[in-house]
Amino acid sequence: MTTQMEFDAVFSLGHNCQVAAQLRRNNLRRTAGPWDWFNFASTREFCKVVRQQFSEFMLRENLDIYGKSVNCYYVRDKRSSCLSFHDFRNDPKEQPLYDYPVFRERLDRRIGRFNRCLNSDRKTLLVRIITQKKDAETIDQVIRETYANPNVTLLFVLLGNREQIVNLPSFSDRVLIKQIPKGATWEGNSDAWKSLLGEFSLTLGE
Repeated sequence: MTTQMEFDAVFSLGHNCQVAAQLRRNNLRRTAGPWDWFNFASTREFCKVVRQQFSEFMLRENLDIYGKSVNCYYVRDKRSSCLSFHDFRNDPKEQPLYDYPVFRERLDRRIGRFNRCLNSDRKTLLVRIITQKKDAETIDQVIRETYANPNVTLLFVLLGNREQIVNLPSFSDRVLIKQIPKGATWEGNSDAWKSLLGEFSLTLGE
């Protein structure tokens, strides 16, 4: 039996909801992080937000409504290109984005939690779906230049057509790069995620 890698904290880095959903499904999402339910595919813009430690992220004056469902507005952060599909209620009785203050308070709380962890010495696993292997090195460099935590491991996941999980070569012993089969829905291939995330566990405690 393979020994699990144990961490004090695990956070999703996106780029969409799939990571947070699978962390939760596999009991690795003890607490919410800032990236959990956004769609933020651009590596370049993601890295800018990281470097700024979220200082200009999702500010009210930069938000643009570009669509809606029955329940929610689809909102774009014009500065970063980050998309929100779930945060702002579509209530005919209210002005669009009337609930921004509640959203902002929740996001700031999650940002603070993430930043404190990444500036501590807690053993931390960060997980992000990427579309190109080269993005792994770019994001890893930005995380380590921005935050002081020496005990961060990054897991990058590429979604492919092969049925098995593939371990891809990495440039660092603190970076894992895996390819897993993609699923038919936004949640991805749950069996593949279960197998992949079975390599990790959370310590007892907070």
